[in-house]
Amino acid sequence: MLNDIRKLSSSRNATLTYNGCHRVDPSIFVVSKIRLTTATVGKRTNLLHDTPTSIPQLNITRARAGSYSAARVVARFGAAVLILLIYSYPALRARADFGAASLPPIFAPDLSLYLNLSSIRTVSPGQVLNPYYLVPVPADGTAYLKFRLGAALFSSWNKLLTGRMWLAMFFWNLFWWGLLCAVALRLFEQFLPKGPWEIGIAGLGLLMLVNTGMLKPLLSAWVHLPSLSGFQGVALPFMRAFTPQIPIPLLLGYLGLQMGALRAKNFYRWVGMGILQLLALSAFPYTTLMMAGLTLVSVSWRMFSRGWRDSWQVPLSYGAACAIADGAFLMRGSLNIYASHSSPIHFQPQLLPHLIGGAWLLLCLLTLATALNKILPAEVKWPLVGMGAANMLLMLGDAVVPSTVLLLSSHAAYFAHTSIAVLVTFLASAALVPRDNKSAAIHIAVGFALLVLSLNGMLLSLGTYRGFLPANREQVEVARLLGSRQPADADLFIARSRSVDDACGWVALLGKQPVLFCSDAEVMLTPQQNRDIHRFRQALYLYFSGKDSGYLQGIVNNPNPAGPMYQLGFWAEASSLSGEERNEGLRGIQADLMPALKRVENHDAAATAFFRQFPRIIVMDDLSDPTFSPARLSAFLKLEKEQHLDNWVLLSYIPE
Repeated sequence: MLNDIRKLSSSRNATLTYNGCHRVDPSIFVVSKIRLTTATVGKRTNLLHDTPTSIPQLNITRARAGSYSAARVVARFGAAVLILLIYSYPALRARADFGAASLPPIFAPDLSLYLNLSSIRTVSPGQVLNPYYLVPVPADGTAYLKFRLGAALFSSWNKLLTGRMWLAMFFWNLFWWGLLCAVALRLFEQFLPKGPWEIGIAGLGLLMLVNTGMLKPLLSAWVHLPSLSGFQGVALPFMRAFTPQIPIPLLLGYLGLQMGALRAKNFYRWVGMGILQLLALSAFPYTTLMMAGLTLVSVSWRMFSRGWRDSWQVPLSYGAACAIADGAFLMRGSLNIYASHSSPIHFQPQLLPHLIGGAWLLLCLLTLATALNKILPAEVKWPLVGMGAANMLLMLGDAVVPSTVLLLSSHAAYFAHTSIAVLVTFLASAALVPRDNKSAAIHIAVGFALLVLSLNGMLLSLGTYRGFLPANREQVEVARLLGSRQPADADLFIARSRSVDDACGWVALLGKQPVLFCSDAEVMLTPQQNRDIHRFRQALYLYFSGKDSGYLQGIVNNPNPAGPMYQLGFWAEASSLSGEERNEGLRGIQADLMPALKRVENHDAAATAFFRQFPRIIVMDDLSDPTFSPARLSAFLKLEKEQHLDNWVLLSYIPE
């Protein structure tokens, strides 16, 4: 019998035919089981004989695993340190060039706006002072005042460092850059497929050292090396001190918690997600919309997938709790970002072709590739798809919600780079899973990619420093000029306001005196105050800078008025792709600004009375590029004295 079994097992075609189908002879499994048992006994016997030598071998294996783990930790830490050095270089270089400075250097737009927002003073319960005009405003009277968690945190941090703003901003930036690196590395370490471990570091480099939102100018800058001029217009993606520097770590932390909540049932992850989305709402509410879209897609997969249909209670409870908390927060105060009469919902499908750009198409392609990927686990895949899909929809938001209401598409673009970098990292790791992770070619390719990413970050850092060198030199001169004299608290300053981070913003930040006009002031005024206070002051500023009502009429008649409108502070209307919304801004110029300027031109008594409330009016101007007309200033004011420093002049006037 045993011989017969051996003969059957040695035959290559040991099959039985049943109803035209083939099936394996059960005797083969009997023989296989006998052989497996014999082999197992032999191995156990050998293991008993080899016990004295197997323990050292096991220790060697553990030692190697420990050394590999330590090497990975060192590599990740080294990558984070290198990124922090690259990001810190412009500030340290500016410090070396200009010496000790009271103001942090400018390397991204809107720095003076957020610093003034952080310096807001409370005058009574529910009332704060507008830092530019020193007029009381409801504490929740505008969206910028309502969603100012980041500015409030920096204010506390600055006070902790006794008002040393340069130092406070330097360590503030280090903290948020470091936090972003730590969150991204943790996300990649926990949820990347088991490909080469260096992919996580490469993903961090792509996130921090490449600006995928400006790929075309970035590639052009590389083509024109060794000239660095092309890198001056392409910034590092997280150089802005408040946004998106604060929201992105919250978003990536939320993404990781969502993946973990889908992987294993854990109530505390949902609690963490709720806390993060509420923090994001109070700092930058567009982040909460990204989180909501991410969770919606993830939970939809979970509810309709097999094995999860009975687990809908926790997600629905989470959604209800978030809706209640967010609603309670939003109901307090105003939600107005800009003074607009537009309807909150206005579907404009003709805008869609203009909103779909290269970044949107790339994000769409990556999101689709992630959804079709068969290697990524479902609990990882669908949150990624949700993030990409939410970002895509928000970038098309101006076709549904007018830009004069929320500027949805513009702010959604802040997340495009992060979404693209994260999706590319996960797709690259998934593509390398079937390959041999020990392949030298793969490690060489990843190492080369890391080298290119590091070099790109260094070039962007150097370009950022050079690109902002004139603005920082001017900022230092303004601070030095203000420090050369001590004006009285009741004085009024007139300073240039042509663009963001202009002299008027730094004067408002450094001094205790109000400024005549600054375009950034309108985001911290109610709509009524913008019409009554801001436009009147703007009319005085325009008159002193040589403009008249004919200039405004020329803007209204201009077939392409976006540039001048933006300079006048009609940012949302100028940025809009909709003709209707641009016309709304032009009507605002005609209805509010033009009549005020005509009254100033006619030397209206209100203009004279305005200046008489100040004992002294101090005009700051750039001698190399003057803004103000001495003849027009003399129409309302009498010159007392002037003071020169560097390329700037301080003119001291008294009211007529």
